[in-house]
Amino acid sequence: MPVCGLPDNLYVGREYDSASGDIRGLLQGASEAKFDFVVIPLFDSIAKPGQEYELRPSTVSDLALDSKTWNSAVVGTLSTWIAHGGDATSEERELCRVALEKELHWAQHLGVYGIVLPRPPGPRCELYAGALGRLLLSGIYTTQLMLRIPLSWEENGQQVDGWEVWNKFRLLCDQNSRLQVALELTADLPSTDRELDRWFAEPVRAIIVPADIFLTNKQSFPVLSKRHKAFLLRFFRYKVQVILQGLGDGGQDGDGDTSKYLHYIARLFQSREASTAQEQFELPYHDYLQAPLQPLQDDLESQTYETFEKDPVKYVRYEDAIFQCFRDKVEAGKTDLVAVVVGAGRGPLVVAVRSAAARAKAEVKVWAVEKNPNAVVTLRHRSKLEGWTNVEVVGEDMRFWDAPRKADLVVSELLGSFGDNELSPECLDGAQRFLAPDGVCIPTRYTSYLTPVTTPKLWNDVKNYSDLAHFETAYVVKFHQAFYPTTDIKPCFEFSHPNWELTSNDRYAEIDFTAEVEALVHGFAGYFHCDLYKDLSVSINPDTYSEGMFSWFPIYFPLRTPVLIRQGQQLKSHWWRCHNEKKVWYEWAVSEPSPQPVHNPGGRSYYIGK
Repeated sequence: MPVCGLPDNLYVGREYDSASGDIRGLLQGASEAKFDFVVIPLFDSIAKPGQEYELRPSTVSDLALDSKTWNSAVVGTLSTWIAHGGDATSEERELCRVALEKELHWAQHLGVYGIVLPRPPGPRCELYAGALGRLLLSGIYTTQLMLRIPLSWEENGQQVDGWEVWNKFRLLCDQNSRLQVALELTADLPSTDRELDRWFAEPVRAIIVPADIFLTNKQSFPVLSKRHKAFLLRFFRYKVQVILQGLGDGGQDGDGDTSKYLHYIARLFQSREASTAQEQFELPYHDYLQAPLQPLQDDLESQTYETFEKDPVKYVRYEDAIFQCFRDKVEAGKTDLVAVVVGAGRGPLVVAVRSAAARAKAEVKVWAVEKNPNAVVTLRHRSKLEGWTNVEVVGEDMRFWDAPRKADLVVSELLGSFGDNELSPECLDGAQRFLAPDGVCIPTRYTSYLTPVTTPKLWNDVKNYSDLAHFETAYVVKFHQAFYPTTDIKPCFEFSHPNWELTSNDRYAEIDFTAEVEALVHGFAGYFHCDLYKDLSVSINPDTYSEGMFSWFPIYFPLRTPVLIRQGQQLKSHWWRCHNEKKVWYEWAVSEPSPQPVHNPGGRSYYIGK
């Protein structure tokens, strides 16, 4: 029975060294001890080079259990000797290849819940990875395949980093998304938390927790060290399963000790902090590729407006900024103020302007300009229903509407996840013609930011489209299963308003990053920081994040070919913002440590329509 939790339950299994006895009794004992599944060796095969491989299932045949039990309660392991190293002879290599193929076929025949593949022998894993990669490409394996990877181990007197071996192995398998990780905790953890953090981006399906890494507390109960505990607790956010290893033979004398380990894992899982309202809202969007909105080209739907209007932070910040602006105008002697809300949507900024005017005790005439005819219907309805006597609704495109008089304030919320990617610069440049010489734009300035990101899940999602265009497209994403090789988040493009000189909105930036740990970069995560008025801002840049705001998720710029960067190595990136009479687009490229083609030249794959 799984350990209950929100939003997910935890499934805990127990690994056995042998399954050659009474398999039904073993399963019954595990079930009575409250384990959800068992991990057992599926084979007793032993072979020598020069001999033909003979398949010897540990349970003799598939009749040992019914198919439902195989499917739901058994994870199988393969023979450990088939994971040969680079020094194997040709006879050994062929023997291991045949054994791997036959054992995987048998496991697939059983329909087991999952398969744990043997640990690679070390960095020289090319032959093992090549053999497995060919079998993965055959497409016959539907069961989840988990490669056993300890955090670290010793090989020929040398310490081996588990992540480096896994990274090499998955690259040799062409980053096949069906290959996952069974990550085994070790007594000695990597020296830095940054090395541990890399694993949160990887497709870790199960965490193997050996009994011998537990400590004993004053009450003689098994507990994990602080670092082990924190690492495992954080992994619970990623829907992993836990496999307890090395608990003994499961006899009657060991049942009490066994329950102590299971109860500790269950208590740890249930000690997680409850999800906030924002986290619950974001949950369905984790690592889900979304096309950025194009509000100039497309009319937004009612549901989209409704989602944005629920943001508990954005409109409060906007109202405070508008209030400060009105107060400054009133103190400067202005009494008859004019405000224009451009891209008014269904009216949240109109409400903010009216509330700010009341707070500032200012008389304000408001024009609400909106090109979406469906949203205009709602604006006019609200105007009558809520008594917006000082508001005139204008159903036109802000770039072409002629205002009856100059405005003291132009307010907009045209920002995208990368700041300017919904054409806020072009829109506000067009709208500033009806701004008074001493008029104010809210927002006054916004800057986009970038940082490299490791995200195998998202990269594989893009790869699955099987075309170039999707690798040259930017996506709105709530990053979850991701790692950032550097803590630096650097500025890219900046825009200020009003832009009286109408300087070009095309941009170029060259941005260098230095890796703080070895990592595989799958692209870049983009953010923005926006100054609304004076010291009031809204931001999705993690360094200045507006806590509780969920109107914008980050943006993801993928790389066609992931880049491996070593610790201390420089990653040099190049960014362009370009336009013609019909569209605006981004281009991006990496030139160091190895050059790649420019992505999206001429906006051939992805652009924002004007």
